[in-house]
Amino acid sequence: MLQPVGVGEVEETVYLDLLSCASASIQELADRLALSRHQVASAVRKLEDKSLVHYTTERPPRIVAAPPDVALPALIQRREKAIGDVALAVEPLLELYRRSRTQNAGEELIELCVGQDAVAQRFQQLQLAAKEQVRLFVLPPYAVDLAGNDVELELLAQGVRYRAVYGADVLQTPDGLQSIQRYTTAGEQARVTSIVPTKLAVADGSLALLPLHSGADGTQFSAILVHPCGLLDSLIALFELIWDRSHPIDQAASVDAELSPDDRHLLSLLLTGLTDKAAGRALGMSERTVQRRVRAVMTQLDAETRLQLGARLRPATD
Repeated sequence: MLQPVGVGEVEETVYLDLLSCASASIQELADRLALSRHQVASAVRKLEDKSLVHYTTERPPRIVAAPPDVALPALIQRREKAIGDVALAVEPLLELYRRSRTQNAGEELIELCVGQDAVAQRFQQLQLAAKEQVRLFVLPPYAVDLAGNDVELELLAQGVRYRAVYGADVLQTPDGLQSIQRYTTAGEQARVTSIVPTKLAVADGSLALLPLHSGADGTQFSAILVHPCGLLDSLIALFELIWDRSHPIDQAASVDAELSPDDRHLLSLLLTGLTDKAAGRALGMSERTVQRRVRAVMTQLDAETRLQLGARLRPATD
């Protein structure tokens, strides 16, 4: 009850006992509370320092509790003043902290994490630190399963913006397109290009995760966590440059024609630059089926060539 104002557990026990009687000696308190004389004497000294008890003038002196309506408000007032003094000390302490971090800037701005579990944990922490936006370059192998990033779905639902640029290789992996669609359905803005230079994750303008090394089989992972500095600014600028040069995965989604969902997906993949074979692999169809469907869509949209087909589709995303 009284611990928030600095009264210890044994002190409180002694004070409450004294409130229930007119006065007591050290020995009487010890006997009633099943404590040692040393414990009681120590508690009484601390209570006396807090003006919660005092000794009578009789011989031998006895201990009396101070009235709660007088002693406790004064104790609360002293505690509030102490807290206020600590609050005033925050700024000079922060300045001391900043100076020490400036002196060790190279060590503080870059953190190394090694191992798939460590990298995966840092990736999740980075996303949770984002307040407005997460930027992603996505390439295999993955520290977190491509379709298993539930943190992204939670943050998208909370209004955090996600922009992801996928390497063309991602669309050619089993279930790659289906995994991406899981996030785009939830609100992720996704693009694809063949020039994604590296995997990358950036939370707002405050933190980035950049791989140092990953084994060809995906079993070895190491990455650096980059705090605000020139390197972080450069990584954000690189993302924006690649984003502008990439193609929306859902480019054909709003075409004013009665296209089937499969045809829309197929055209979207082809507009990103994938070959007929690669697009077919992503959708689980043969290269010949891809070509047949493209010809059918060309007829439907009155396009004599694929160049004309692209011209029919691209205005929908402007």
